[in-house]
Amino acid sequence: MDVREPVPQRKARGLALAGLLSFLAVWCVLSYTGLVPTVILPSPTEVIRAFPVLHFEEALVRSAGWSLYRVGMGFVLSALVAIPLGLLMGTFPAVRHFLSPLVDPLRFLPISALVPLFLVWFGIEETMKIMLLFVGIFVYLLPLVVEAVENVDDVYLQTATTLGASRWQLVRHVLVPGSLPAIGEALRVMNGIGWTYVILAEIVNARLGLGHIITVAGKRSHVDQIFAGVLVILFIGVVTDGMIRVANKQLFAWKS
Repeated sequence: MDVREPVPQRKARGLALAGLLSFLAVWCVLSYTGLVPTVILPSPTEVIRAFPVLHFEEALVRSAGWSLYRVGMGFVLSALVAIPLGLLMGTFPAVRHFLSPLVDPLRFLPISALVPLFLVWFGIEETMKIMLLFVGIFVYLLPLVVEAVENVDDVYLQTATTLGASRWQLVRHVLVPGSLPAIGEALRVMNGIGWTYVILAEIVNARLGLGHIITVAGKRSHVDQIFAGVLVILFIGVVTDGMIRVANKQLFAWKS
């Protein structure tokens, strides 16, 4: 096996299936044989049985819908702000230098520390949850958008300039289209970031939501229900990631 040698698609799928089955096999051995206590690692059967319990007692489907709504709103709002601002900063170095003292430290912002502040600012209802997700995604998305613009090959800019392109034409026809594929990939990453913050966003006054379900299950020491809630989050994350990946391939087919 050579370093970074491409793997045929059929073989890649087989390897992915083998990896998943291997994980399930290890899980079954550890849980069914009692090598790991149930309170630490419930068996697959126990996790499966937790789904109907969560459905009838905690409105699992509605909770998943609410979590999807909150993450979606935070995702869209952050994209609407971070993409134009990132394009502006990446295109005009003067703007970036002007905003860097404010923007660069945001990468080190502990989002969990904002919960008390956001409770004061926005209360305990939906606005607080959505704004927390918005900030959590925004602080990671903005630098990636700036980087995407800066990574557009200078050859394209030089060629367009030689052909007489104006500054606006360089931005519109070179920098923006050239950076969009990388921005699309950044949005895939941000989708995952959003789902990592959903539990934190829903820990306060969320009557419905996957984060609420997991938090309540943790307080009751129902580890099987925690696993079930996490699996639902993983499933939704994989599905939405696949949707973004397909959209990127359709929109930026020229890139490949």
